[in-house]
Amino acid sequence: MDRMEAWVFSRSLSQSMVQPSVECREASASMSIVVAIHDAPLVTMRCLASLERDATKSEVILVDDGSRMVETRQLIDEFSSRNGWKVVRNREPGGHSAASAAGARLATRPYLCLLNSDTVVTPGCWRAIQQAFETDLSIGVAGPSTSSSGNEQTLDIAIKCRSYWDDVQICAFAEQLDAAALGPAIVDSPWISGFAFFIRRSLWERLDGFDPKVPGYLNDIELCMRVAKADYRTVWVRNAYIHHLGNQSYRKTLPDREIEGIMQARVQYIRNKHNWEPPVNAAYTRVVRGRDGRTWTLSSATG
Repeated sequence: MDRMEAWVFSRSLSQSMVQPSVECREASASMSIVVAIHDAPLVTMRCLASLERDATKSEVILVDDGSRMVETRQLIDEFSSRNGWKVVRNREPGGHSAASAAGARLATRPYLCLLNSDTVVTPGCWRAIQQAFETDLSIGVAGPSTSSSGNEQTLDIAIKCRSYWDDVQICAFAEQLDAAALGPAIVDSPWISGFAFFIRRSLWERLDGFDPKVPGYLNDIELCMRVAKADYRTVWVRNAYIHHLGNQSYRKTLPDREIEGIMQARVQYIRNKHNWEPPVNAAYTRVVRGRDGRTWTLSSATG
């Protein structure tokens, strides 16, 4: 049924590529975009092509986190040389947190976008995020709507169409979403998913970025807790959209059982550090046993 619903909805989308407006291009100039890459050349190529198309004025920093595949390294070389993007190369994979930190050290723009390599950006996403930051100086972290996030940022129709849409359809859907009269357009959320994690660069530097003891999974949740303690808001910008294919890079290198163990250890670390109990009634994807014996589920988009 989901596939049929996705097909019917997708037929209503424009078949012409959306062209970014002058305002969107100018907004992209305020962004330093850090892409942590660990192989997965097919989705990485799609991500980099979308940045080449729709982030023409951004500062793009590619972090090759120990990729082993020749195709991946060639993609990084080709896109960076063609667009003047910065590149950081790690001989061995250090994980998402360390890769993000390495890229962020080269950033110069007001806002950081820590972007997964299995995403497709859209023309209007930068403008909506920039407007959120500039409308309220208490907003420290922001994230767009998407197709896979593990929290409320995931839109129902987008997750159903996640694997079917091409880039033209993704951008057409994003344009529809941007034009919709969403109220409110900015919604406070306890944490913002790490697939496209926007943060004021000054705040990232003040908080020293991701906790190095949380190398990947759940690093977004832990950082959002520190952002809140610093009296900043973490918000979902509903009229911005970045497509997330999900589970296409770091996660593919580990078996599920090993991921379970990692998640359990990270939850315990965050629980002890922040005196935190995870939510029981949330639509996540990893089962974890709580201190009281109840089971709940949790996901993070940065693995």
